[in-house]
Amino acid sequence: MRSIEFKAPGGYEVLALVDRPIPKPANGQLLVKVTFAAVNAVDNTVRSGTLSNKYSPVVLGNEGVGIIVKGNIDLPVGKRVMISCFTANGQIRGIYVNGVWQEYLAVEPSELIPIEDNISDEEAAAFPVSFFSAQACLNKADFTPGKSVLALAAGGGVGNAGIQLAKAHGASTVITTVGSEKKAKMARALGIKNVIDLSIETITDGVARLTDGKGVDIVIDSVGGALTGEAIHSLARQGILVAIGYSAGRTFSANITDFVWKGIQMRGQSLNGWFDRVAENKVWDKIMPLFNKGQIKPVIAKVFRAEEVADAQRYLIEERPFGKVLIKF
Repeated sequence: MRSIEFKAPGGYEVLALVDRPIPKPANGQLLVKVTFAAVNAVDNTVRSGTLSNKYSPVVLGNEGVGIIVKGNIDLPVGKRVMISCFTANGQIRGIYVNGVWQEYLAVEPSELIPIEDNISDEEAAAFPVSFFSAQACLNKADFTPGKSVLALAAGGGVGNAGIQLAKAHGASTVITTVGSEKKAKMARALGIKNVIDLSIETITDGVARLTDGKGVDIVIDSVGGALTGEAIHSLARQGILVAIGYSAGRTFSANITDFVWKGIQMRGQSLNGWFDRVAENKVWDKIMPLFNKGQIKPVIAKVFRAEEVADAQRYLIEERPFGKVLIKF
């Protein structure tokens, strides 16, 4: 089978497509032929060596979709399944354990989620990480219907998922940001009304304009950097910002008086090691019915062939496309 691997951290060029034996499922495991896998920002973080890994070679990839080739009664051969970003013990694939960038994957049945016929392979491959993350952020922020939400980066996986989920769950106002007029047009074409174009307006001014100066109750921040400080300032009284990413930077500055006088909070959220099976299912139970009914779905920016994986990572990190990037096996 084909497997995308690297032996030591480095640039995009360290990724290699190699031939490996098809894995033999252990007792109780199933075998899945992977058809599509997603490319996420954390893949770049791991490949570049920012996170230390204790295994080699490294196979990246948090999420994917495939067809069962060795099944059981509940998940028979030929069934299309979404490969969860979580392993059976709660680890995220492709970070400290090998991921889905390989043509075949031996997994526990609990790591697979059957998908409906109305969902494409591409949509299923792009769904788990972004939508699970966004829902986890809403939960962390104590979301209830009627609250207002700012989800940064409409073109990012988590940002776009946050917009869709906040709307689906009954947010009073949903606001997002983009970095250019082109992306603003793309966001509005998808039905996103409240868009702050950061090339012409700050988050502070945009939120004030769209909320009549009240601010927002919740911010989902998958971006980090300088925008985090601005987003904090845009919170209403007792508002909550949940940080889940830092692609734009790991440090920010904020005005302490926003915390003192408005009683706001900043909370952190990640996936790896924080969810047991019960906690996972509470999130899946909120998002899978919406996905199966077609009420939410990921935006796909571009699909690359497996042998183009270096270009796929470069495209995601350097071009910052509107939507998810996928690899086709």
